[in-house]
Amino acid sequence: MRYIKIIFYLILINIVDQKIANITYDYFLIFPLTFLVYSFYVYKSDSITSSSEAFLFGLFVDIISESFLGLNAIFFCLIAYFINIYSNTFKIFSYLQICLFFGLSSSAYVGFSQMIINIWNFSYITLLVSSVFNIIFCIFIAISSAYLPYFVKRRL
Repeated sequence: MRYIKIIFYLILINIVDQKIANITYDYFLIFPLTFLVYSFYVYKSDSITSSSEAFLFGLFVDIISESFLGLNAIFFCLIAYFINIYSNTFKIFSYLQICLFFGLSSSAYVGFSQMIINIWNFSYITLLVSSVFNIIFCIFIAISSAYLPYFVKRRL
């Protein structure tokens, strides 16, 4: 049942990701929402995500997003590996350090995927704009999740 729910969320997030990509690609911005959501799932998961599970979910995302077969599978395996290895270290990190990790990992995802997809048309502007945006987005999400419940509770 858990896997069906994850597959449903991946399909939904991938549809949103493709709609956002159609809008932001003209502004040299790539926002890997599916990658970030899967990374957040692995980070918040109580159990250790196996490499075969990450690989299969990555292949599924490759199929539904019509990208190169194995591209997301490799990145999902890598992020699951890094998060599982450093899961105890993340407990002593601050929100800012965790946001920087997820922002930089999404920037690495953008950079490597653009090197594979657009090898003859690689754009450093896209990489720079995407990196800045992804880091700011991750920091904004952390701030809103940390302080929004306080403001909502205070107003009630």
